[in-house]
Amino acid sequence: MIEVNDKGQGVFTIKIVMQEVHTLDVPDLKEKLQQAIINKGIKKLVLDLTDVKMITSSGIGIFLNINQSLKNQLRLACANAEVKKVLELTKVTSVIKAYNTISEALNSF
Repeated sequence: MIEVNDKGQGVFTIKIVMQEVHTLDVPDLKEKLQQAIINKGIKKLVLDLTDVKMITSSGIGIFLNINQSLKNQLRLACANAEVKKVLELTKVTSVIKAYNTISEALNSF
């Protein structure tokens, strides 16, 4: 479901290894992400959305929740055109910055 990668100094990337982030998966995904943040001491996080082909509003809610708990230190990277469209329509990108690549997202910190 997720792959955690330590970049050093509290900066991490987490790849969401799911094609669809929909309502049924949200509680489990949210719990796994929150556990990783607490257990690993994550201060800054890039979520890699390479594998995500579709996302629902409840999935987006996770991103907003995590961004708040990380004090706006969440970045999104590698979203496909469909996911980007949903993020823009829901105005998530006005709160959480989205980048085309992981390195762009990491460099934004």
